[in-house]
Amino acid sequence: MFDEPYRWVEAIGQRRDYIEDQIKRSTPVLVSSVQEGIVFYTFYRKIPKVYEIYDRIAMGAIGHPADIEAIRMMLLNAAHVEGFQRSPQDVTLNRLVLFALSPRLKTAFEDVMSSPMLFRSVLAEVGSTIQKDRLMLVDYDGNVEEASGLVVAGGTGTARDRVLKQFPLKEDKKRWTLQEMLPRFLDAYLKGVFEDDELGFDSSGNCIDEGKFKQARTRLFSEGVANVSLLDRKKGTLVPLEIPVPPVPEEEISR
Repeated sequence: MFDEPYRWVEAIGQRRDYIEDQIKRSTPVLVSSVQEGIVFYTFYRKIPKVYEIYDRIAMGAIGHPADIEAIRMMLLNAAHVEGFQRSPQDVTLNRLVLFALSPRLKTAFEDVMSSPMLFRSVLAEVGSTIQKDRLMLVDYDGNVEEASGLVVAGGTGTARDRVLKQFPLKEDKKRWTLQEMLPRFLDAYLKGVFEDDELGFDSSGNCIDEGKFKQARTRLFSEGVANVSLLDRKKGTLVPLEIPVPPVPEEEISR
């Protein structure tokens, strides 16, 4: 009887380890504010990772496809009920995350008698200006982390940190346009997917093998599909973007 709380804590720890192990293979989702709106940047192999939830609100997620779809449908229903019962202006990211999504994830995570939800996401609400954009990182346990500028949902903390290091805090991201940021997203994304030796980088972060870097970039585009969209600041809708495929390195052509 007296050891039941300790068993629950132990079960929660094992549950967390299981979820982290399952989603660690997921490639990251980068979400950032730019002058034109909010950009979602990722790649997928079978199922897209970026979804529109409501006017001015979108989500990028990693995890199990069934869990992502269940969360997506729950958010869609919650948003439309809120918009119908109140008004479209009352449908905000804050209400959807704090009153609908976070409590459900927390309950699912702490119920050790049911299967956990393999889910990690970034939800965004575009504002009339960059200063009014809202970005929230929501984890499988219901924890919510709000940030500005750039947010990354990664399979591991290491992958997330490697991406974020490509965007120093001293830089003023608010002045960047979409076209200026896209190549930076690609370079950062490669850091979140491949190790330095695979990219041709040394321990100091200097590229010492350009051929390896080009091969890794080509591999990214050949093994996955670019899933890049802009949550347009003027229209309030999620607009898919076409990303040009980089040329194949000469050494690959000669084989």
